[in-house]
Amino acid sequence: MIDVILLTGFLGSGKTTFLNEMLPELALKYQRTAVVINEFGSVGIDGRLVDDQQTDLVELQNGSIFCVCIRDNFLGAMEKLAKELKPELVVIEATGVADPFEMGDFLAYPELEENYRLFGTITLVDAVNFPKVIQTMRAARAQAQAADVFLITKTDLIEEGELARLRDILKELNDDAVQLMAPFGRLTPAEWNVVLTSREEAGRGRYLQGRPPARDPMVSVTVPVGPFADSTQACQTIAAALPSTALRAKGFIDLGGRPHLFQYTMGKTEIADAADDVEPVGQLIVIGLNLRPEQIDL
Repeated sequence: MIDVILLTGFLGSGKTTFLNEMLPELALKYQRTAVVINEFGSVGIDGRLVDDQQTDLVELQNGSIFCVCIRDNFLGAMEKLAKELKPELVVIEATGVADPFEMGDFLAYPELEENYRLFGTITLVDAVNFPKVIQTMRAARAQAQAADVFLITKTDLIEEGELARLRDILKELNDDAVQLMAPFGRLTPAEWNVVLTSREEAGRGRYLQGRPPARDPMVSVTVPVGPFADSTQACQTIAAALPSTALRAKGFIDLGGRPHLFQYTMGKTEIADAADDVEPVGQLIVIGLNLRPEQIDL
């Protein structure tokens, strides 16, 4: 049987950053690992950010893998992995708006049941934004309730009292999950041992109980953007153009003649260097509640 690690976390929680930290650790335990990256937008960004070129990578865009819109693509990709590549482990990085409880439906599919077993679910928690999004976003709540392990990111950006309150919230949502602090997605060797230890059957029963999907009215819009002279112009222009309903935006932008990765998460902007050969450059994926293209003034 092929182990499956499900990597979840709401928009901007740091899943791809953590994935890059995790792949070298997995290489110590598994000879062959595959990664399935699911993006809600029409353009793949996260797959370009995976550092490990030795890993078999599958990208699925235009919806959540747990939605009928790309379910057939997901099942086909998983079948192909099992038959042709035969990995020992598959890491599924779900889109930030996915409800992981729908994984139970997939585990029952004959095409997957014969080949895969759920090793565990890792849920990344944005320490800055989670207390806000949990109030209204059903997917964020479901991701927390499905977790075997919580990895709390961005802990360097909040006070100790705020962190304590966050940990209490997580405990109320899911008392069974282990809580670990993961600043910049990094863990100690002992913490990696906790993450990469199978939860056996303890947590898997949660997926098989049956419950209505936790779906939020999220929309993804792709818009042209740039070029920009510098990072200040880029951040100010894009942030001002996004409506209040936009929760997340990311893409490669032309900054002074070179591609850079632009990210926006609930009001905060960030720009980082990108490889010269990334593409497409000049397209921004914007995700938000009931979002319409005409609301984005770029």
